[in-house]
Amino acid sequence: MGFFDDLKAAAIEKVQEKVKAELAELGIDLDADDSDAEPEPEEIVAAEEPPAQEDGEEERPVSAWSTPLNVAASSPPPAPAVASSSISFPPPHADTTFNEAVQKLWDLDARLVPNKDYKIDVQSSKHPCNKEDAADEPLFTYVKPSVFRTRPTFTTFVALLNNYSAYTGEEEDVTEQELQENRAFLNEIMETAPMKYCHQYCAAKNLVYKGKQISGSESEFKRILNSIWFELYSRSGRRNMDSSGFEHVFVGEVKNGSVSGFHNWINFYLEEKRGNVDFRGYIKPKCRESSTAETNDDDPVLTLQFKWNGVEKFVGTSFIGVTPEFEMALYTMAFLSGDGDENVITLDCGCEKFDLDVKCHKYDGNTKVGSCYVEALAHYE
Repeated sequence: MGFFDDLKAAAIEKVQEKVKAELAELGIDLDADDSDAEPEPEEIVAAEEPPAQEDGEEERPVSAWSTPLNVAASSPPPAPAVASSSISFPPPHADTTFNEAVQKLWDLDARLVPNKDYKIDVQSSKHPCNKEDAADEPLFTYVKPSVFRTRPTFTTFVALLNNYSAYTGEEEDVTEQELQENRAFLNEIMETAPMKYCHQYCAAKNLVYKGKQISGSESEFKRILNSIWFELYSRSGRRNMDSSGFEHVFVGEVKNGSVSGFHNWINFYLEEKRGNVDFRGYIKPKCRESSTAETNDDDPVLTLQFKWNGVEKFVGTSFIGVTPEFEMALYTMAFLSGDGDENVITLDCGCEKFDLDVKCHKYDGNTKVGSCYVEALAHYE
């Protein structure tokens, strides 16, 4: 039995209980009917339901979760290089471009539906240098509570967010329970289509980590993910093991009087609920001559300015409504591809497109994620 396979049901139950208790403190009742927490009906814009599961399609395998998310499979079988699963899609090939792979991740992602599963209020735009607050209200007005109960990757993701000290230079103390929470999260995301595609992409492209070619072994790939995202290193230069890729990108850090990292919408929403985040307005893509679409409340990519515990983040871009597995897959591919710290792509989101620069900075001898995020270059219909 491998390192990632021996999690007991009791450990999973601890994760669920921890998240339930934390969200209850924020007024998010995971046992309540979603209708009890929805905004007034007139505020909700009609949105299409996700495609129904067709007869004959297999459900996502369940392990210790009482209310799992079912993931449909409707495409050709997966590439033989990677361990088989009930989730199927056309596999990537050696000549699949990074842009094509990112688009496939987007198409595979079971992201939330704006104005149905969540609602935001972008309010007013501003220039990054403008220090005035351009938003009187929070960014998020509603997120469906059942998301944190019925989607294992959301539940295990939330469990990780309070495992870190925000300030660089402060040694991280990792407990056995926190290690189990890391493993539970990696186990769950590897059951999803975006992460399975990420693994297939890395194997098909013959990508290398620490001098070794990435194989089709799922357990080995989980070990790589654990290494690049969760193993600690010193960001402050004081020899203290004070940072990790996951902490920086998804949780955020405070270094030299400013916020660094903090590129995740789920953490943003929860920190707003705690009163720790002050949303101060959105920033339009910098290439305005090619940005023809208006920023609105259903945009899946936003560049924000905010304060976290009174410390400013002048510019930070985040996906909105995507799953944790989508961002983990995207940034893992960018990290392992080794194409430098810039990967300019065009993402087709359906009714609109975004030109994005996927930034990836490596740390600790290029073996761990230093930072990963997207920069919005243009937004057009």
